[in-house]
Amino acid sequence: MSQEDIKKMNELDEAAEKAGGFTSPVLAENVHYNYREISRYCKEKGIEPIDMTIRELNKFVVE
Repeated sequence: MSQEDIKKMNELDEAAEKAGGFTSPVLAENVHYNYREISRYCKEKGIEPIDMTIRELNKFVVE
């Protein structure tokens, strides 16, 4: 990873933090979600799954 890549990642991370979120430094290839629970959660909150934050989505990762 080049210095320029690291600089860009830091800028994105700072922007995400200011917006109230965070960036994920690792891209997991084999992540599985409990879609039934996601659907139930979204209905309770009155949101669409696409509108979930990363933190919300991470609650439904199946190990």
